Amino acid sequence: MDTNFWRGREVLVVGGAGFGGAHLCEALLKREARVTVLDRGLPPDSYVRLAGLVARVAFVVGDVRDAAAMKLLVARTEPETVFVLAAQPIVSISNSLPLETAEVNILGAYHMLEACRLSRRSRRLVFASSGAYYGATEATAAIPEDAPPLPAANIYAPSKVAADIAVRSYARIYGLQTVVCRWMNTYGPGDTNYTRIVPATLRRLLRGERPLIDGTDGSNVLELLHARDMAEGYLAAAERAAEPGVCGEAFNFGSGAPLTLREALVELARAWNTATGERVPEEPIVTGPPVRSAKYLDITRARERLGWSPSIALAEGLRETAAWYALHRERLGL
Repeated sequence: MDTNFWRGREVLVVGGAGFGGAHLCEALLKREARVTVLDRGLPPDSYVRLAGLVARVAFVVGDVRDAAAMKLLVARTEPETVFVLAAQPIVSISNSLPLETAEVNILGAYHMLEACRLSRRSRRLVFASSGAYYGATEATAAIPEDAPPLPAANIYAPSKVAADIAVRSYARIYGLQTVVCRWMNTYGPGDTNYTRIVPATLRRLLRGERPLIDGTDGSNVLELLHARDMAEGYLAAAERAAEPGVCGEAFNFGSGAPLTLREALVELARAWNTATGERVPEEPIVTGPPVRSAKYLDITRARERLGWSPSIALAEGLRETAAWYALHRERLGL
């Protein structure tokens, strides 16, 4: 990637107070970009706040569901690149609040697309999609980008499918430089979504409890990608958004190193013990039956077209993450 690409450029990160958005802001600031963040609020436990990034960005309180406000924001800030990460990402909430999930995840994406379409300057948009795009797949190997979206057991997945397709369509129909990024099981400092594997387990470890596998026996295969590698993926996508084979395309990003859920939790407990000097049992409690499941992404396209590869080894990333949660346990209320 071009280390000088972002210097002095105006960038808008929609959903920048969230976990992935905060790490993206950090990466952009290191490259001396001028960053505006749009989010509904700034929680006290946000990584943007805890990492000391607040004073270095222009923070705007707003909601992607407000189409007029989004057009005005883009018109006033004139970002060269818009990153759309705002979402309602919690599966259980999506099933409880399907309309709100659709408004944020689908209409929110359309509102940002329209704001860019009507702008003479903001022609590049990178969208945060999800491995949930692929639905309830029965794949037994890495999932490629051309795998079809299948029926899912939650409302979150189809909401991401709809926005994913729309973002790519805006490149073909309106000439926007759009790129879709699909992720699955990211982790790192600052994730406060305790329905996810790593923060949920770290919360247990902070309480002196053993790791827990609930619903399976831990033999299901997945992957874990560090948030800094995720941020680098966003940047790589944006930097090449105008190129044929990138513009209007979707890209998978993953660790390239699948492992079982049990192996992941053992590794996390080991990282916790190493980082903190505490001693919790590494072997997780298992409450579920065997499940034949493998959900991890084929990242060949990102390697070949974007020049992106994950760089943070799992053991290293988990130790760093465990140390961060231990350091911030009081501010996180854990």
